[in-house]
Amino acid sequence: MKVLVTAGATREPIDAVRYLSNISSGATGAAIARHLAAAGHEVTLLHGESSQGADAPGVTCGVFGSTDQLGARLENTLCQGGFDVVIHAAAVADYRPETVHPGKLGSYSEELVLRLVPTPKLLPRLKSWSPAPLRVLGFKLTAGADGPARAAAVGKLFASGGVDAVVHNDMDELGSAGAGRTFRVYKAGDSAAAAHAVGVPALCAWIEGWVREG
Repeated sequence: MKVLVTAGATREPIDAVRYLSNISSGATGAAIARHLAAAGHEVTLLHGESSQGADAPGVTCGVFGSTDQLGARLENTLCQGGFDVVIHAAAVADYRPETVHPGKLGSYSEELVLRLVPTPKLLPRLKSWSPAPLRVLGFKLTAGADGPARAAAVGKLFASGGVDAVVHNDMDELGSAGAGRTFRVYKAGDSAAAAHAVGVPALCAWIEGWVREG
């Protein structure tokens, strides 16, 4: 299979030297890319500028900065055709500054006000960029959400269309270096998680099986 993986955080520029981002390291996406390549798949990994790559045989890497840059790279890559699966694990910003200031903002202002606007949602657009049928696995992170809130967050991804399965985890369940992290995997049409994977290696194994199902 030919697989495209995204990983890590986007950077939404404020000025020439500052940006808004998040805590994603890209480690999970990089681990998925390495695992799939080791299993014999042809893997392309697009990762954030400050995120981990995957220096491994069978993995071709590319870098993105902002959400717009990631969207352009995804569209250009998928439009070339040949991909069977997208694993969209990148932590894409929900908002960006409305205006990017040229140069560098001053360092001594008493107050700086930023107006944030929504970024475009990339996940629902992936299949439209591929000339051939494409299977898509999305990721959803919540923070301190209870069961109904988690289910609602996952349900929104399915409702937006363009995704065949969703991996969910919550900030409250993050273990040391991800070792104790619980991932819940949902397939389209499921009212409950189809599988639970404890730790990144277990998640990689589940994803590899899901890729082969196609």
